[in-house]
Amino acid sequence: MDDSALLFNQLLRTHHNACMAALARQGAGDIGSPRLLAALARYPDDPDLAPTQKELADLLHSAPATIAASLKVLERQGYVVRRTDRRDTRRNRISITQKARDALDAGLHAFRQVDDAMYRGFTPEEREQVQAFHRRMLENLYQTGCRRWDELCPPPPEIPRKEV
Repeated sequence: MDDSALLFNQLLRTHHNACMAALARQGAGDIGSPRLLAALARYPDDPDLAPTQKELADLLHSAPATIAASLKVLERQGYVVRRTDRRDTRRNRISITQKARDALDAGLHAFRQVDDAMYRGFTPEEREQVQAFHRRMLENLYQTGCRRWDELCPPPPEIPRKEV
């Protein structure tokens, strides 16, 4: 019997648990919507160029109610701020705070620590080979119709330059 699927599942779950523990040690364990924060971090700091709640829902292919609930929690935690759109007071623009940027940086640091521990004893060539296998596995899964990561968290749309 081939146990590769079970082993891979165990690896993913253990990696996830190690990442969550590392995030907690970095003080970033309370972020419930890292994908939303990562998407917001791609926008410039200019409030006029920040996305609306609807734009975020469209970008992340999520229900507006899901985004609204996540934003409410993130706002209460001090990770995002809502500002009334100056051109349309019926809309709010959502911006990421410095606290959130710091938490995302801490998260990346935590993920690197976990990866360094996971790859301990691997040569750089072996590490690259494992990553090449993973990329190939992803491509194979995408061919079955699974959604690509970049479809789940694409870059923000082109942002028009402000006229000076």
